Amino acid sequence: MSPSDFQASLRRGSRLLGTLIQIPRAEVALRIGRQGFDWLFLDGEHGGFGPAEVVETLRALEGAPPCLVRVPSQEPRVIEAMVACGAEGLIVPHVDTAAQAAAIVHQVARRCLVVIQAESSAAVANITAIVQVPGVDAVFMGPYDLTASLGIPEQFDHPDFHAALDAIVKACQAVDMPLGVFRMTAPEVFAHEPQGFTLLAVGLDGNLLETGARSLLSELQKGPYSGQ
Repeated sequence: MSPSDFQASLRRGSRLLGTLIQIPRAEVALRIGRQGFDWLFLDGEHGGFGPAEVVETLRALEGAPPCLVRVPSQEPRVIEAMVACGAEGLIVPHVDTAAQAAAIVHQVARRCLVVIQAESSAAVANITAIVQVPGVDAVFMGPYDLTASLGIPEQFDHPDFHAALDAIVKACQAVDMPLGVFRMTAPEVFAHEPQGFTLLAVGLDGNLLETGARSLLSELQKGPYSGQ
């Protein structure tokens, strides 16, 4: 998928399948990117992607698939450095107010997509104002940080989480704002699709590596010569 196709697909609410890359090696992103994902989530908050690693990875991928880069903070120097790398867009964590969203949009100045993360009780309280900030291209719900902020860490069946989720969904749907989410497994993300989530990040590169290695080893251990 080309960058222009990605932007158009995001805005019209097409299903966009991605996965999260934390290992800051271009070879990892390249091998995973070749499997047919619509986009890759390069993680500079919990992963090792600084500007140098982002540039190296984008150069290796040559635009396919497009990448969104999560910055580690909202500091202007950090955002400026990541915008300069040339990714398709930024994912900005812990955006709790419309003023924060507006400041990010102003700095990015339409040089790339702006995806803000709603992942706290404060963000939920302010979500109606946040989604009305011109220049915000999508809202990405962070379920792990959100449940922690609500005092119910990883209790995804808790009524308080569902109430917060509903508030985010309703605010975004009211202004046709694309919705994104990260979950670890396909069944988990399937549960969010009827709610209108279309920018989907599923799984981690490290987990994919572990799963593949575990599957191979299990197959070998059960093979015809395993008892020798």
